[in-house]
Amino acid sequence: MTQSGKGRVVSLTIDNLNSEGQGVGRLGRDVYFVPGALPGERVTARLENRSKKIWHTRLDSVEAPAPERTEPPCPHYRRCGGCDLQHMTADAQVAFKQARVERELSRQKVAVPQWSQALTGDAWGYRRKARLGVRFSKDQNTNFVGFREEGSKHLSNISRCAVLPDHEALDWDAWRALIGSLEARSLITQIEPLWADNALVFVVRALKPLGHNDRNVLATQFDAWQQRSARQLQLWVRTEKGAEADCLWPEDPDELWHQVEGLKLRIQPDDFIQVNGAVNRQMVAQALEWLAPAENEQIWDLFAGHGNFSMPLASHCRHVVAVEGQDSMVNSLKAQAEKLALPLQAIRADLSETAALSVLPEPDAVLLDPPRAGAAAVVPELIRRRVARVLYVSCDAATLARDLGALCAAGYEVKKTGIMDMFPQTHHVETMVLLEYRGK
Repeated sequence: MTQSGKGRVVSLTIDNLNSEGQGVGRLGRDVYFVPGALPGERVTARLENRSKKIWHTRLDSVEAPAPERTEPPCPHYRRCGGCDLQHMTADAQVAFKQARVERELSRQKVAVPQWSQALTGDAWGYRRKARLGVRFSKDQNTNFVGFREEGSKHLSNISRCAVLPDHEALDWDAWRALIGSLEARSLITQIEPLWADNALVFVVRALKPLGHNDRNVLATQFDAWQQRSARQLQLWVRTEKGAEADCLWPEDPDELWHQVEGLKLRIQPDDFIQVNGAVNRQMVAQALEWLAPAENEQIWDLFAGHGNFSMPLASHCRHVVAVEGQDSMVNSLKAQAEKLALPLQAIRADLSETAALSVLPEPDAVLLDPPRAGAAAVVPELIRRRVARVLYVSCDAATLARDLGALCAAGYEVKKTGIMDMFPQTHHVETMVLLEYRGK
């Protein structure tokens, strides 16, 4: 990596945005990525490092702002690495995200006949799960509580997070003082809030079990918060990697749930759930509308998680085969299906292995919602079986485009496509695609 010119300030006209939402400018043969800059703007940027012909920079000033620019309301913006598009209006963010997905699909020659209207929700206070880092500084004799700084491993102290719901117990200054009062203040590593439909839950991660005094201090604080809260609060502590969290407060916590399509889906504090409840409900409703499961059909739900799609699907068809890789999630699926009396079979399988699905019965349709790595190992089995309808929900545009390219080359045709703004104020985007097999 060449560092010559580092620290120099250059004047740039921003032409477009890259996949991470950074402004892209050009001088001669060099390309400059400028976080916080928008297309059409004239900016000055300070050079930081160079890789091949790309300079990574830091925005120094905006000489001529674009109409899409807005003042970021969060005082931690640009220091905290959590939200990178606060300088862009909500409509502009959605337009950028759709253009990003369109660009990725075009690169793989995936034809999209029509785009559905984007699914959106509140731009602020939407996030129902997060993970904040905690670090004790021996030199400064204080704890840092917050998110990673942009492009750094350092924690940025925050007071409140604008994309989390508003609640007294989500005051991170108060948490900093609370942790600082503990004997184990140097052993706390993370705090994970979860806003379930019926409770606000915190999972505190510690390197070692907390002592009696510390447990009392935490319980006393939660008791005080609870007296002023209409929503039940819960505090869980995890001390071993891979071990289940234990509830420290209250003694008899309510079972956690969130509602989807009229079903109360049970969740554990450590479960993965979509962070945007409002958009998630729209997403599940759209998935049911697009896939249109019939009463006599058997449907696979791959990467099923705790049943966000599986349970609603099982309410509309003859049988659902829910495939998931984690034992805890499979057990949760089985328990929920039994409790709700739904025709669902939960199976544990490693979906990164190409043969994982070979023994399953023929599906009439398949829904898949893979992690960012996509579903490259699953696609060949879908092609081999010529599944009539495939609904692909993706959180990564590049791997989605790769997998759709393979499906379309094998005789599938895109029928419907639309994005979902699951993560406002960030460059991340979810996409839903319905495909039908037409044959070669």
